[in-house]
Amino acid sequence: MTLSEAGERFRISMDKLNYYAENELIRCEGYVNGAPDYTEEEIRKTCVISTLLKTGMNINELKNYMGLFNGSLKGREEQIRILRKQRYKVLEEIHCEQQLLDELDYMIDMMKKAK
Repeated sequence: MTLSEAGERFRISMDKLNYYAENELIRCEGYVNGAPDYTEEEIRKTCVISTLLKTGMNINELKNYMGLFNGSLKGREEQIRILRKQRYKVLEEIHCEQQLLDELDYMIDMMKKAK
């Protein structure tokens, strides 16, 4: 399927699909009438790509992760290692944000008591 067909079918913006294709995060299987042709499996990877980008994974780490989709045990183990590392980063960000919330709650409480 073409990127425009994939965009319509899976409701993914063309900007995202073009970005993924330009950065070789998704790969075409060949060409049909001069247009790159993508498999459904390849397009489904965009959900994984989108999630990992939202977690703050940089493009080089993402390329490394996506390159490990070869079905080998070693590849899966490396993917798990990468996901755990990214999970730790997200958890650390959540922890920092929680600290900020706690500080704001403290300031609100102090202002209420100062009445």
